[in-house]
Amino acid sequence: MRALILIAVAVVLASAQPRDAAFEALDRAYTALRARDYDVAMPAFLAGIEAAPARADIRKDLAYTYLKIGEPTLARDQFRAAVRLDPTDVTAALEFAFLCYETKQQAEARRVFDRLRRTGNTTAEQAFHRSEEHTSELQ
Repeated sequence: MRALILIAVAVVLASAQPRDAAFEALDRAYTALRARDYDVAMPAFLAGIEAAPARADIRKDLAYTYLKIGEPTLARDQFRAAVRLDPTDVTAALEFAFLCYETKQQAEARRVFDRLRRTGNTTAEQAFHRSEEHTSELQ
């Protein structure tokens, strides 16, 4: 009898757990990534974003996928969205800034590098000064 009660409690608790709306799409995306099937991974990530629009991690993974296929502008836009969703994600912010610089959005890159360097981030500090030197060389 006690075992039956424990099973019933486990079933109730399992059904009470919130279901990840993006699980199926992300499962497809990561399976496709492992197979290097980017044509399947990209729309699966987009479906995951549609199912869970507040998850910055999905945007980051899509951005890295775009980088793998040579689409830095699309990657930059996904990192931008990830940073908006999670402003504390320093890795996403740095990736966004470097891609801004690479895609000729130097002013935006400098703003992000400047914000991050003020928090003590040495990578952002170096990138900020390099971008400053490059800007002065162009003038």
